Amino acid sequence: MKIVRMRPYCTGAIWGGKKLKARYGKEADFDVAEAWELSGYPGKESRVSGGELDGMTLSGLIDTFGRGILGSKAKDGEGFPILIKFIDSAAPLSIQVHPDDKNAKLLGADGGKTEMWIICEAEKDAYIYFGVKDNIKPETFAEAISDGTITEKLNKIYVNPGDTFFIKAGTVHAIGAGITLCEIQQTSDTTYRLYDYDRVDAGGKKRELHIEKGKIASCLIPPDHFYEKGERIGNENILVTCDYFTVSRVDVNGKSCVTVGDDSFSSFTVTQGSGSIECCEDRLRLKKGDTVFAFAGAGELALDGNMTVIRSKL
Repeated sequence: MKIVRMRPYCTGAIWGGKKLKARYGKEADFDVAEAWELSGYPGKESRVSGGELDGMTLSGLIDTFGRGILGSKAKDGEGFPILIKFIDSAAPLSIQVHPDDKNAKLLGADGGKTEMWIICEAEKDAYIYFGVKDNIKPETFAEAISDGTITEKLNKIYVNPGDTFFIKAGTVHAIGAGITLCEIQQTSDTTYRLYDYDRVDAGGKKRELHIEKGKIASCLIPPDHFYEKGERIGNENILVTCDYFTVSRVDVNGKSCVTVGDDSFSSFTVTQGSGSIECCEDRLRLKKGDTVFAFAGAGELALDGNMTVIRSKL
């Protein structure tokens, strides 16, 4: 066995929508805001779906088959290195920031969080906030947080399906309303909320803000660019390569082959269409919203059908 289908850990949120259940096959007795497709985060792990390993967590797979299934690039003594999600926003997420590795240690966080977004669906005039517009002094930034004008200091980017954004840790950002996206990130659950539109939860309480930590974590220099155009290599469009992950898009029309080497595992997440994935004697049917984990060293995999697949690896 070298490939397994994963079942996500699902969460709700006051900003979450209904699309992940209706269109992406996510199962829960609540509206799903986030589906953690490939997660080894303690207490929020994804699990094998189907077959003889059904229900086994990602960390259980590693315990059973050894860390060799992660590949030679995986660091010893650390947990699963990346986290892959679907996110669906019916309302805007908070204005927020994630620390880099250095500030995560300083602030006692569970790790740095560099991430990327691939827009799957976007309603008319949907937008994100992405970094500060101009170099900004810390005191001016603090004042904008305090008086609720922080959004005026940020780049407002209107988005369309297929747009890809690389958000370095420290970048102040937010997902706007009406967006469904696939997120690939470092394994971390640390988010510092800077502004939350003064909204309240079901209990009538405002959500906690983390302004002091957020000010330390925030980069107040504008991003050097916004969109990631990618580079085609073979049948893959390499979208982002960084110290933490490499992500590509495979547009499958008929049959397409990819290779999973000894250096890294790969995950394959279907964002559009349907088809199948085959490795040796194992063949899994795929539909929109499915994620498959392939062990490092799996070799040649055959993708067949009509679908868009996001491949993530180290």
